[in-house]
Amino acid sequence: MTEPPHDGTGRPESLGECLRRHRQAAKLSLADLAKRVNYSRGYLSKVETGRAPGNLALALRCDQALATGGVLAALARHASPAVPPAGADRLPSGRTRPGHAEGGTARDRPGVEAVLPTSVPLPPGLASGVAFMLALDATHGALRRVASADLPPEHRYDAANRAVHDAALYVAREQLLVSATVPVVTAGEAAFLRLVAIRDAIRTGAVLSGPEYHAAYHPFAESLWTFRMALRQEFGQEPVTPALLDRIDWSDRERCADCGAAVSH
Repeated sequence: MTEPPHDGTGRPESLGECLRRHRQAAKLSLADLAKRVNYSRGYLSKVETGRAPGNLALALRCDQALATGGVLAALARHASPAVPPAGADRLPSGRTRPGHAEGGTARDRPGVEAVLPTSVPLPPGLASGVAFMLALDATHGALRRVASADLPPEHRYDAANRAVHDAALYVAREQLLVSATVPVVTAGEAAFLRLVAIRDAIRTGAVLSGPEYHAAYHPFAESLWTFRMALRQEFGQEPVTPALLDRIDWSDRERCADCGAAVSH
């Protein structure tokens, strides 16, 4: 594994410091690099100056664009907090240890390994499945924020793209494709394609309360639940039906303020 680089004092470089050094060595402006990695110039500037932490997906793209040999990804992985042993975040009273959640939850940091309540590490296929499920959910949340924002058309396209890339969805997908079982990969890919349909609808102007958004959202909701059920089967758990959770089906239409009235109960 590539070791994180150090500065002249022996202190490990931050991701932003290393990114700036390699970008300048390649004689690229922030705008040039932004076009190559499909991130905004402003976000790259924040990473380089330490005002944003960056993420593994960005590091992987910049490694490729700058031909660094993987040093940025090594820094991104090194900066991720280690997974604690089961129960290490709990005090004897059962309360969460103060300060333990400073790095954010897996939902806040999609694409990193999920911390699950188990003392036995998950097999890679199951771990990648759970990570991809969280990344799908987080990406959808980011896309919802774009769909509800008052953005001009020229900004909606880029904002929808950023929502997908910043959630490290593609990294999580690659991990799923190479490590999960065929049923989990099949269900996960179906959910991914339905989520891409939401992104495409937003890029062309769909808003959160509009029919174009909901035409894409409800198939995604159904496919996400199907993916969850595929993961449950891999965990050896009995299936959950919509009726057990007081639902008509997995599409979420009956709970939707914009679509619920049209659903027959």
